[in-house]
Amino acid sequence: MRMTTPEIVLLIIIATLGHAMALLWYLAITRKWKICERAIYALPISSAQIKRELRNSLHAPLHAVLLAAFLYLGFFKNTSWLSFIGSLVTATIWAEIWHYGSHRAFHIRRLHWIHREHHKSHLNSWLTAISFSFSEKLIFDLGFLGVLAALDHWFGLNVFGIATWYIGYLVINSFSHGNFELKSQHYNRWLGKVITSTTYHSLHHSRYTGNYGLGTRVLDRVFQTEWEDYERLYDRISTEKRPLKRLSEKVQPVTSG
Repeated sequence: MRMTTPEIVLLIIIATLGHAMALLWYLAITRKWKICERAIYALPISSAQIKRELRNSLHAPLHAVLLAAFLYLGFFKNTSWLSFIGSLVTATIWAEIWHYGSHRAFHIRRLHWIHREHHKSHLNSWLTAISFSFSEKLIFDLGFLGVLAALDHWFGLNVFGIATWYIGYLVINSFSHGNFELKSQHYNRWLGKVITSTTYHSLHHSRYTGNYGLGTRVLDRVFQTEWEDYERLYDRISTEKRPLKRLSEKVQPVTSG
C-alpha cells in the first residue's frame, strides 16, 4: 500500500531522531553545557565503549523500517483525531508493560545474550541510548508493533499516534541514558514518585539489575524490583551535587543518634 508524504516524513524523523539526540548529548558534554552540571558517576568512559556503541547504533533505525513495513501491509491507517489520541495512549501503556516484561526476561540467564550488548555499557555515554544488539531491537519493536497491529484489526489505530510515541520515547530514552541528572531537587516528592529519572536508569546499568521500568516506577514497585536507595542517591546527586565514584557504590540511610 502506498505511503503518504506525511507518513514518509514521520518515518524519516523517527529513523534519525536517536542519532540526533546522541549528537545533542555529545555537544552538551564536549562544550560543557549547563545540563551537564550534575554528574551521576564521576568515572571515565573508554574510547572502546564509544566505538562499540557507534557500531551498534547503525541498526538503531530498525523501528522505522518495521513501522514502514506495517504501513505497507495496510496497518494503522485510521486518520481521525480520536484514533490519534487512542493510539498514543495505547502505545504508551503497552510499551511500559512490554518493556518491563521483556526487559526482565532478557535478564534471565538463557535469554541474556539478547540484552548483553546493551549492558556492556556499565556507565552511560552519549551513545548508550542507541546501542543495542540487532536481536534486541528486533524483538522489542516486533513485540511492540505486533500487538498494536493485532489491536488495529478491531480498533483502527493511527500511525501518527504511534509515531508520536516513538518521538517521545527516543527523546526520553536519550535523556534516561545520560550520565547527568536534569530534574529538580524536589522531583521525587510528587511526579518522581511515578515517573523515572536519569539516575533511576543509571542504577540499572551500573548495578546490572533492578529498576527495569521504561518511563515509570509503577511495575518496579508492584514486583519489588526497585533499588531501595534510589531516592537517597537522587538527593545526593541533585541536591548535594556529589557524583558517585564507584559503580557499586550505594547510599545508606541516615541514622539518628
